[in-house]
Amino acid sequence: MFMFWPVADGHILQGDQYELYEAGKFNDTPVLIGTNSDEGGLFVRGGDTSQSFEQQVRSSYGPAADAILAVYPHTTDAEAAKSSQDLFRESGFAWHTWAWARLQSQKGKNKAYVYYFDHRTPMSPNGAGHGSEISYVFGNFGGPMGIKPRPEDLKLSDLMRAYWISFAKTGDPNGPGLPEWPAFSEKRQIAMIFDGVSEAKPLPNLDKLKAFDGYYAWRREEVRKKAGASE
Repeated sequence: MFMFWPVADGHILQGDQYELYEAGKFNDTPVLIGTNSDEGGLFVRGGDTSQSFEQQVRSSYGPAADAILAVYPHTTDAEAAKSSQDLFRESGFAWHTWAWARLQSQKGKNKAYVYYFDHRTPMSPNGAGHGSEISYVFGNFGGPMGIKPRPEDLKLSDLMRAYWISFAKTGDPNGPGLPEWPAFSEKRQIAMIFDGVSEAKPLPNLDKLKAFDGYYAWRREEVRKKAGASE
């Protein structure tokens, strides 16, 4: 798809969000953030082969390419096609959520609560697509798709609505009768996994997130070097 880097103009965008957070320059509020298991399914067109996937990663991710390739299976074309979607999940959504939760837990006084939505349906047997949790959070399964919810969909929606309403009221999703949703921390990287069981577990795909962490660290360092050279 298209790629661009936002411009920090000092007015709307004060600077690099990661570095601003590290410096304590952020609005310190409780946050409830998350991502879905198949975020890339909506955006990646498919057709990747083992060779094209490796070429894409090597041409896009600089010195972090080897670490990224090591955690995304691509020996076969089928593996490469799946990894292409998963790579978009981390590069476009999941790393940013993870970084935000880590920085909030390290630098903020308020807590971060992280979710991972992996609810499978007959229309999405391979994982939860981008934005698919919204119908469950708001209890609204209408819209142009005309999706008719199953009993298990309504049950999950009731659970998620209860968490979100509690968070909106108190800054904490936990409430009477709800399974405990632990706050995320650097030492205890726990997320509420919304799937067939829905319970708090270690955040999935940490190996992939850490590989992308190295990539974004390299990007920030490159920006600093260019800024220093221009001065």
